[in-house]
Formats: sequence, C-alpha cells, structure tokens
Amino acid sequence: MSQNLRILVIDDNPDDRLLAIRQLEREFSNLNIEQIIDIKGLNQALEAGNFDLVVTDYQLGWSNGIVVLRAFKARYPDYPVIMFTNTGTEEIAVEAMKAGLDDYIIKSPKHYIRLARAARSVLERVWQRQALKEAETRYRHLFEGVPVGLYRTTPSGHILDVNPALVQMLGYPDQQSLLAIKLVDLLYVNPQERCLWQDQIDREGVVRNFEVQLRRNDGTIIWALNSARAIRDRNEQLLYYEGAIEEITERKRIEEERAQLLIREQAARAQAEAANRMKDEFLATVSHELRTPLNSMLGWARMLRSRKLDEKTTTRALEVIERNAVAQSKLIEDLLDISRIIRGQLALDVRPVDLGAIVAATIDTVQPAADTKGIDLKYILDTTDRAFSCDPNRLQQVIWNLLSNAIKFTPTGGRVEVQLEYTDMWVQIQVSDTGSGISAEVLPYIFELFRQADSTTTRSHGGLGLGLALVRKLVELHGGTVAAESAGEGKGATFTVKLPLFGESKG
Repeated sequence: MSQNLRILVIDDNPDDRLLAIRQLEREFSNLNIEQIIDIKGLNQALEAGNFDLVVTDYQLGWSNGIVVLRAFKARYPDYPVIMFTNTGTEEIAVEAMKAGLDDYIIKSPKHYIRLARAARSVLERVWQRQALKEAETRYRHLFEGVPVGLYRTTPSGHILDVNPALVQMLGYPDQQSLLAIKLVDLLYVNPQERCLWQDQIDREGVVRNFEVQLRRNDGTIIWALNSARAIRDRNEQLLYYEGAIEEITERKRIEEERAQLLIREQAARAQAEAANRMKDEFLATVSHELRTPLNSMLGWARMLRSRKLDEKTTTRALEVIERNAVAQSKLIEDLLDISRIIRGQLALDVRPVDLGAIVAATIDTVQPAADTKGIDLKYILDTTDRAFSCDPNRLQQVIWNLLSNAIKFTPTGGRVEVQLEYTDMWVQIQVSDTGSGISAEVLPYIFELFRQADSTTTRSHGGLGLGLALVRKLVELHGGTVAAESAGEGKGATFTVKLPLFGESKG
C-alpha cells in the first residue's frame, strides 16, 4: 500500500475530529493528516490539491458535506471522498452518491473504526484504478509507438482498434477509416489463406508468423507475417482477436531474387558442364575422324611399299588413300573455317554469280552419294534471270553441307529435294529430306557449335558435326538467315536459307 498518505479531515467538532484522526493513524503508517475547520482552510486545500483522501463530516457549522463533496469532485473527480453524519437520511445518501461520493458512514459508537476500514477500502480501490490506468497508458504508448502493425478485431473480423503503424502499412488516411471494417474480407488476397488462418486459431488459439498476401488501400499487394491469439473470458467464450502484422515484402523480394539467382547459377553451371562435355565429345570425335582415315592411308601405304600387290589391288589402294586424304582435308578445312570465323578472319570474295549454276554444280557433286544409297535426289530451280552477288565457293559450301547432311541422315530409298526460288527481296534455297528428323528438344540448338543431337549417330555417319554451324556462320556473313523445321524424329527435316538479292544485308 502507498506510504506518506495525505488525508484531509474536514470537521469543525474537535472531539469528533480527534477520534477520526486517531483511528486513521492506527490504520495507516506514515500518515500526513491536514485538519480543515473552516471555509478558509477548505479553499486553501482546494487550491493545493495535493491529497490522497478527503474525510468530511456532513454537519459543518459553515457548510455541509454535500457542498464540500461537490467542490472537491468538481475540481478533482478521481480523488476519493468519504462522508459521515449523525442525521443519515436516505435522501442525503442518494444525493451524495449521485454527486460522486465514494463511501457513506452513519455515526455510531464504532463508526470511527468503520471509518478507518472504509478509508483503506476506498484507497485500495483508487490505487487499483490508478494502477490499471497507468498500465493502460503504458500499453497505449507501446501500442501506438511500435513499428509493427497491431490490431484487435471482433470474433467476426471487424476491426476494433489499430495502431498508426498498421494504418500506414495498409495505406489508409487515419485509424478511424479502418475501424469497423472487416479485416479479413478487406485485406486477404487469397480466401484460402483466410480459411487456413481461421482453422489454426480455432484449433490452437494462436497463430504465429502466418505468411499472407494483403491488399493495401491503393490496390497494391504486400507480403506480411500475421500473428494473432484468441482472447476468451472465464467461460471460454471468445471475446476478440488481437494480433500483429509485420510487412515482409522486401524480404520476400530478396528471397525471390536469391532463388532466381540460384536457378540461373545452376542453369549456367549446367550449361557450362554441358558445354565442357560437348567439347570433350567434340575433341574425341575430331581424334576419331582424323585417326580413322590416317590409319587407313598408313595401312595401304605400307602395303604399297611391300610391292607385293597386283595391279587391281594397287589401284584400289591408291583410290582408298586418295579418298581418305580428301576426307581428312575436308575435316581440316572445316576446323580451319570455324577457327577463322570465331576469330573474325574469314573474308568473303563477293562477286556476281549464276546462282542456278552453283546449285546445279553442287547437286552434281553429291549425286553419286545419293545414287549409292538409292536416294531420289530431285531439284526445282527458278530460272528467273536475277542479279545476285555472293562468294560462290562459300555458298557452294553451304549448299554442299545441307545436301550432304540430308543424304547422310536419309535412309536407303528415301527422297531429298532442293528448291531455288526468288522473291522481291530475297533468294531462297530449301533442302528437304525424308530422313531421321530432329526432335523438338534439339531443334533450337541445331546450328550451335559443338551441339549434336546424338554423338553416336554422328559417329556412325562420320564427320565432326560442324556442318550446320558453318552453314549458319557463312549465311550470316552473306547477310542472310537459315532455319530448320522438323515434325519430329523419323519425320524428315527442311532447311531454308534466305539471302538478300544484290548481296545486301537486310539485318
């Protein structure tokens, strides 16, 4: 209980006043009692206002207890007042209670003992109210000042109280604009999240760090952590929900960026590993493709040195050596061309040409290979006389690579078709086949260096797998484009080259 109490005792009867003071001093320690016996002392006490309790007699020679009560309550409504009297009529008691009296005691032989006990009871109630008020004030300061959004809602979700942090977070002009709004219906972007939140708080009585998306007043969406608990009375009846909302939009953005960076880093690592694997496979293919003809040439050369071969076998040996030397020369040329292109050192010898003659000459070159496999090689050539400039050797290399690939990957008895046609701005060369086709997964990468649909297939057909990469590079150097189409594996493929007329690049 509070110490150093200051009690005003208002009574102009010295005997009654002394009895009251003695009982109060017995009940309280460290008591400071001020005796008021006239109107002057009363006015001074009213001006000072520094007291804890007023004890007044009803019957005063210069006034009465009701007047004193009203004077104090008018200026100090929270300060307690006890009144005692001999007259004790019901009308006086009712009038005093209406004026704010805290206790009313009828004088009797033991009334002074009752007065001290009443004083203690009244003061304890006052102190309890003060403690609650101070606690509420501290709570309110905390509620208003914390940077996290706080709220209370009815069991149905209508907002009862919010702090400024939540008002600002949700983008509303003031606290009043949020009161009586149904928080869950207004803010939750996903109704399913609301149901999950409700199920958890109904089941456990509390929700901690529940991630939700909330809609601000301007319609923008934010991420937040919603923690709450259900407040119930003694009978377990739900009174309200109270909770906290912490915005985590920036944190979610950083987490998403990290996730995307991780995905990109993993993809880049996978691409780098795949590129390394493809380069390793390419180097193995180069070694194989260079060694195979070399071994054949060395073998036949040793046999020729023995001078034990007949004329027919000697002729065959020379043919094999020549054929393998040509093949090896072609492989080396492809490697050198790719190297020159990568270094930007491949120059074109552009001049006016007869494009139809170049296509026809290339077809003649690959015709024996087509005949060997029983492939029907057809061509449709636009005979329009149009001016066209290019590097004839490089363009023939482009057409030869496309035709060689088509024949290589088309089974016996298949068909390969070449078509040359002119448009207003472009010349188009199209090579179609009924061969093994290209899968949808491989098609986007078909012209990339070191990318092969199936290295085992490339091995079985020979070559380095550089042909299509060379085709694209050479076509682009001419200012043109090349594209591949296929309905899938086993359904053939079509390659279309478009070159600008007059040798002009169309970008």
